Amino acid sequence: MVKRYLRLAIVIVLLGGALEASGQQATEMFIPIGQSPGLSGKGNLIGTLESVDPGKRMVTISSSSGAQAVGITDRTLIWLDRSQQKQPNQNGAINDLQKGRKVEVKLRKGEPKAVAEWIKVQVSP
Repeated sequence: MVKRYLRLAIVIVLLGGALEASGQQATEMFIPIGQSPGLSGKGNLIGTLESVDPGKRMVTISSSSGAQAVGITDRTLIWLDRSQQKQPNQNGAINDLQKGRKVEVKLRKGEPKAVAEWIKVQVSP
């Protein structure tokens, strides 16, 4: 009987964690650069786009820890952070990745090379 309750408790905890994670992912595009709870400044790369190579699907981001090359795939989400303009964020495209823009990148876990799960690009007023 105790084992049954223990198993049920474990399942509830695991499902609760999965729901919380998917909730953040669903709202992430609306959070300004550097303000993602639990992600910004810890698991994400925040810096300036130094170069963009759409043909190779690569960007180079310069941050306080140096420059890092990051791959872009068909699954990489690109969002425009328009919070400085007091407008809602919106979906972007690879053409919005322009040298000199501030970005926040969430890297995919378990990849042998740095690959972006999503990229937020700051749009200046």
